[in-house]
Amino acid sequence: MSVTQCTTKHAVDELVESYQRVPMLIIATHPSRDRIGERAALLDLHLSGTDYLSRVKPEFAKNGNAGRALLDEYVSRSPIIFESTDNGGIKLRAHSTKTVLTIAGRRPQDEYLISEDELDNGVVLGLNHRIVLLLKSLPLKDTTVDDNHTLMGLSADIQAIRQRISHLATLSVPVIIRGAIGVGKQQAAHAIHKEQFGDDKPFISVNLAAIHDAVAEIELFGVVRNGKHQAGYFEQAAGGTIVLEDIEDASDNIHKLLNRALQSQSVMPKDGAHALPIECRIIITSHQESSAVDESSMVSMLFEKLAPYQLFMPPLVQRREDIGLLFNAFVREQWCKLYPETTDQFVIPGELMKQLMTFTWPGNVRQLRNVARQVVIDSRNQEQMYLDPQLLSLLKPSSSKVGPAESESKQRRPNSVSRGELTGALESCRFELQAVAKRLNISRASVYQLIQRFDGLHTAQDLSESDIKDCYAKHRGDTEAMMWELRVSQIGLRRRLKSLGYDI
Repeated sequence: MSVTQCTTKHAVDELVESYQRVPMLIIATHPSRDRIGERAALLDLHLSGTDYLSRVKPEFAKNGNAGRALLDEYVSRSPIIFESTDNGGIKLRAHSTKTVLTIAGRRPQDEYLISEDELDNGVVLGLNHRIVLLLKSLPLKDTTVDDNHTLMGLSADIQAIRQRISHLATLSVPVIIRGAIGVGKQQAAHAIHKEQFGDDKPFISVNLAAIHDAVAEIELFGVVRNGKHQAGYFEQAAGGTIVLEDIEDASDNIHKLLNRALQSQSVMPKDGAHALPIECRIIITSHQESSAVDESSMVSMLFEKLAPYQLFMPPLVQRREDIGLLFNAFVREQWCKLYPETTDQFVIPGELMKQLMTFTWPGNVRQLRNVARQVVIDSRNQEQMYLDPQLLSLLKPSSSKVGPAESESKQRRPNSVSRGELTGALESCRFELQAVAKRLNISRASVYQLIQRFDGLHTAQDLSESDIKDCYAKHRGDTEAMMWELRVSQIGLRRRLKSLGYDI
């Protein structure tokens, strides 16, 4: 039964609505590349403790399409058996099938034990070295994979971000997009722009760290020379969007220039006589957590002015279910750019995909795109996709055990935190995110990602001005009472009130 089919049955409606996570199989590579990204919920395993994987079972689906089994002639009809264990893990038995089952990072055998922690992180399964599947505990919610969307992915985090982007398109508030280098902050910014303006309005992205102080004022705000006006970045973006990349990396001088412009909501071209109003949407990106910024600094002041709404992009290693889809899309993209006269017909080898799925990706999505480009370049004039041995050696995991980097291993995985556990921690910690992170043993950024993922949860930055205004009037400025009604941090609420000009 496919995910699409099962969500129409009343027996699992409660599971869907409660964000219940169940063991899920996702196709990472398949001889038919159009099947990459299809998934199958192992409902029988979740509900009765046993399920099967073979050529004809289960059925995989995506985008609401009818489900279909793997249907690969090299996969046996005799099944691999999945059995639940008492400690929340799974036993895989392949004694009675000709299908060769392998798990990345382990020696080949007929029986494997998978722990609950491994399920939360994702386990990479190989079938006859042709098909690669990811076995992972995921929410039992139908997902869509829009091949034309700027942000591609089927992970819960990417789905949540896309929903928020759809909502942001109807609002004009500035947005800050946080995340590590290479996670796709630029793509998220472009998705917001495209959702609001389409393709016919300007989208200007500015690498602030690359602007020299000597020309910063001219590049940002323009200049008048010999009676001729030369537009700066803000004016070029009029009617559309300007993205200020990694704002904390800009110089102090640029911070002062931006603060002055945002204070007046206008820009003054160098040697000009009249100020010009800012008429574009402002999006900034940051690779730092807000807690790492000095509250008395100019950057902190800019964050208050520019960041009434925040999005958090998770690292690629936390959403392995997206890797197959992304790599396949990047291969097609690069092939069309480099060799537009030919068609990309290659099958993505199972060995390559297993290494892609188990790599830690310190450079995130940007690094994955670069790997796809190298594979495409190396594969020209080859009968099959060429894998450079040196490239493969670089993609080997640092240890035989698949998991997050050592620096993250001491912390709990965000995927293991349920909605109920998160809301309980938020209430007991008075919605202070640093305290919640410590209580749940996850990072502060992971708390933000979970809030973003679950409907009905938010931070003070997510609140609309009208919600704040109504609640302020109702409680006569009592931020303690406002905190419990709005269910956000009192400190964050006070900062938001101050930035909006309220007397607190």
